[in-house]
Amino acid sequence: MKILLVGNGGREHALADALSRENTAVELIAAPGNPGIASLARLASVKTTELPALVALAEAEAVDLVVVGPEAPLADGLVDRLRQRGIPAFGPTAAAAEIETSKHVAKTLMTRAGVPTARAETHRTAADAHAAVRERFGAPVVIKASGLAAGKGVIVCHTLAEAHAAIDRIMDDRAFGDAGNEVLVEAFMQGEELSLFALTDGTDVLTMLPAQDHKRLLDGDDGPNTGGMGAYTPVSLGTAALLDDVTERILLPTLHALRKRDTPFTGLLYAGLMLTESGPQVVEFNCRFGDPETQAILPMLDSSLLDPMLAIARGARIGSMSPLRWRSGASVTTVVAASGYPDTPRSGDVISLPDDDATRRVYHAGTTRASDGTLRTSGGRVVAVTGLGATFDEARRISREGAAAVGFEGAQFRGDIGWREAARR
Repeated sequence: MKILLVGNGGREHALADALSRENTAVELIAAPGNPGIASLARLASVKTTELPALVALAEAEAVDLVVVGPEAPLADGLVDRLRQRGIPAFGPTAAAAEIETSKHVAKTLMTRAGVPTARAETHRTAADAHAAVRERFGAPVVIKASGLAAGKGVIVCHTLAEAHAAIDRIMDDRAFGDAGNEVLVEAFMQGEELSLFALTDGTDVLTMLPAQDHKRLLDGDDGPNTGGMGAYTPVSLGTAALLDDVTERILLPTLHALRKRDTPFTGLLYAGLMLTESGPQVVEFNCRFGDPETQAILPMLDSSLLDPMLAIARGARIGSMSPLRWRSGASVTTVVAASGYPDTPRSGDVISLPDDDATRRVYHAGTTRASDGTLRTSGGRVVAVTGLGATFDEARRISREGAAAVGFEGAQFRGDIGWREAARR
């Protein structure tokens, strides 16, 4: 079994780790990969933006499966190109990926399908967005760049001044580039967030363990928004009854609406949820595995990941497959970020890392191997350290101690990942 894994981040390292641990007969090729993935796969120097070269690589290697990690190549139609060449690919088409790549499309689809989500308006001029805040929404309110913004295009505003500043930042200052060509002004939802992944063939789903992400840079959910500073699983609020409810009222109706739209979704559907007093509501959908939730969830998997992924990529149904099985205990992931992250991350610093063992995984995200052989920082989120424990407290301690053992100048990480769960316990 030969698999091409597209991507170079912590999510892809976790996917490579899970696939290689499941089946030692799997031959992994990663494009472009990273130094951590290099210990598990053969690296190919093809960027995720080079779609024709990725298709050519898949053909030349005669791969059995392509797994697409990041959202950008999905949005650009990599899966469409692979399918045209008869190559099984795990991930949605570009049209189906609009469930993430256009918040306007996603919100319209949910509203028409009766999927619970916050009231919102889409605006293409700053003046109209300002008027919406002033006349119909007030504060608190959420301002969102409609397009892809690397997980950073959502701004929660507690005052009118913050909301107007957010609109100007997105639409006038172009803080998120073309992702801010239109914005959503969305009603603020009160509650606790939950991430739920579902493997899907477009009709049926296999749900994964629920996780909780931590977006703010600093302890206590303070500081600027980031792509994610850590995650943990399982979440005690994510009961079996809640997951059944989310499946029936959110996941399946969304998939049905996508089929009716003639853009069936296959791959990994990620529902970002808000658990409100009136029940779960959708904050946003993503069209791929989330980062850093993947680094927390996949080490807990005790059944095959490859079997359902391969079935989905080949166009088979997964409704008759058994539910995914999970190991007992808990998993906590702490992201270690570069100095200056998220606004001006520094790169080029020499890194020292703790070793992996039975209770700890160190996933590379923003690392590179320099010409002198040293491992150096090359991105904002540098590594993610996952702790596995028989209890949540044990997993949390292992993750935190592992993050503290990561050495490079200016390293920063949160020491309170899972603080809500700790408070509940």
